[in-house]
Amino acid sequence: MGGRPEAGAAGPAMVVLGDSVAEGQDDPDPAGGWLGWAGRLARHLGIPPAEMLNVSDPGATVEDVARDQLPAVRELRPRLVVLGCGMNDALRGYEPAVAARRLDELFGWALRRGAVALAIPVPRPPLLDISPISQFRKKRTVQRIGDFNAELARACDEFGMIFPDRETVAKVADPVMWSADGIHLNPRGHAYVAEVIANIARSLLSERVI
Repeated sequence: MGGRPEAGAAGPAMVVLGDSVAEGQDDPDPAGGWLGWAGRLARHLGIPPAEMLNVSDPGATVEDVARDQLPAVRELRPRLVVLGCGMNDALRGYEPAVAARRLDELFGWALRRGAVALAIPVPRPPLLDISPISQFRKKRTVQRIGDFNAELARACDEFGMIFPDRETVAKVADPVMWSADGIHLNPRGHAYVAEVIANIARSLLSERVI
């Protein structure tokens, strides 16, 4: 959304980094493409589409976000940065030390650019209940989700950013918020996340000092 501004430009008011859920998959925008919680969040905040840049990619891990997405926005100066990733890391497995370094890189960049930033908690997807995976793999994935959220909380705290705990978006655990594949939010789920996050983002932006 909003295209890719030229390097060195002040850029959009809001930048979104992440995976297919952050991209908005399964929540079609009547204007074309995906709307998702990111597009809905921008609407809540009164940010026009041209002022919101979403460089999220399906399947992205935190490594992909830092390696492939961050360079596209590195020279920009957004007011708000939102990170939505971690699900692919939890499903595939990841090295905690590597994830920690990448998160530090992402939040360090936001801090240096004068942006306020927040991260979306990684939810427990219904996929774990509808997919014929072993109990061991299910338990291991749930543990990874918890560990990744703990790392998000740690990084946000160290860089003075915001990480809402999972209870803040507790209703996202309801299967009615998810698409049939059990891995992507449906329009109702995206709308819920956007509404909750909007309240936090408003508070952050009101405290931001230029």
